[in-house]
Amino acid sequence: MTARDIVKEIMGIKNLSQSKLADMAGFKSQSNVTGILNRGSSMRVDNFEQMLSAMGYKIIVVPEEVTPPSDSYIVEEQK
Repeated sequence: MTARDIVKEIMGIKNLSQSKLADMAGFKSQSNVTGILNRGSSMRVDNFEQMLSAMGYKIIVVPEEVTPPSDSYIVEEQK
């Protein structure tokens, strides 16, 4: 999953609109979230962390050989 896919999936799980996420994450407007989620390039880590934190999630970095918990998301950006 890409960072965008993860944010969109969690938004769906929590039934959040882009407008509500923008408010929770401290963005100036819903259009900021729309731009971040629809841009062609990779999402910046600070934006990813800001949105995840607002939804009650956090980023954790582990060695590749460590098996993540079953309810984790793994970011794999598309090439």
